[in-house]
Amino acid sequence: MAAGGAAVAALSAPAIEVVEYDEGMNKMEKLTLMAVLAHPDDESFGIGGTLAKYAAEGCAVHLVTATRGEAGQIVAPGVATSANLPQIREQELRCACVALGIHPPHFLDYVDGQLPVVHQGQAVGKVVRLIRQLRPQVLVTFDPQGAYGHYDHIAVHRWATIAYDLAAKGDCFPEQTSEGCTPHQVSKLYYHVSTEEQVRGIFGDEPAAVMMDGVPFSFVGVPQEDVTTLIDIRAYAETKMRAVACHVSQVGDVSNEGPMADIREQAWANYEAYVLAGSVLPKPAGVEHDLFAGLR
Repeated sequence: MAAGGAAVAALSAPAIEVVEYDEGMNKMEKLTLMAVLAHPDDESFGIGGTLAKYAAEGCAVHLVTATRGEAGQIVAPGVATSANLPQIREQELRCACVALGIHPPHFLDYVDGQLPVVHQGQAVGKVVRLIRQLRPQVLVTFDPQGAYGHYDHIAVHRWATIAYDLAAKGDCFPEQTSEGCTPHQVSKLYYHVSTEEQVRGIFGDEPAAVMMDGVPFSFVGVPQEDVTTLIDIRAYAETKMRAVACHVSQVGDVSNEGPMADIREQAWANYEAYVLAGSVLPKPAGVEHDLFAGLR
């Protein structure tokens, strides 16, 4: 995942065309998606195709990242040191946002690896404030298992899920209302998941696990029947890979053809999967293929 610090400084987020739409006789605000994740690179590996798709369609796409990934492993010698890793990973994330065509990241300013022990109410309040400021119709975050039990992912999942409910309630964090952050009802909440097919594609015959702190954490695949939403990302595969390539400190140089490039040839890499966890709309019949289904 990587592009390079100097190059990042020269990049700026592309302008996103304002697109308004009508529902009945009422003029509604621009379609906005907000993703709440834990670390730089979560956005590219996990939901990069989805973010790129909606940005290309003219939606406002915002990324909230809890940390600067300062506890990450440096896999590319000379790219970063433990002392400057937070700054390097922030640059890499900004590069990825430009590659995906989304807005620059919003940081919650927490320390990588410490999310379960920070003040949980304050963390939820930060997410509520951003929901009220950005006013998304769609909110995306991790599933309850945090993909593979990552404690930071699980914490962020809980913050976003709670904030989805509280952002609409005027008696929650009322000081925000007095500051102009009026209550906002998010229409749909989605959890990003990996299907069992995707897990098999990634790990093959090896145990489906991610090493964390020297021990394997099981990677959880969701049965196909539990998936509510599939987003076709084939048209955005190259964009996703460019975003992944920005995270050099974490993946090294993946600019040449190799295993990373081969991923896009796999059927399981053609889509990103979600579970609809909350909605103000009626339950959809069958599998959705649009996070904004029912909103446009």
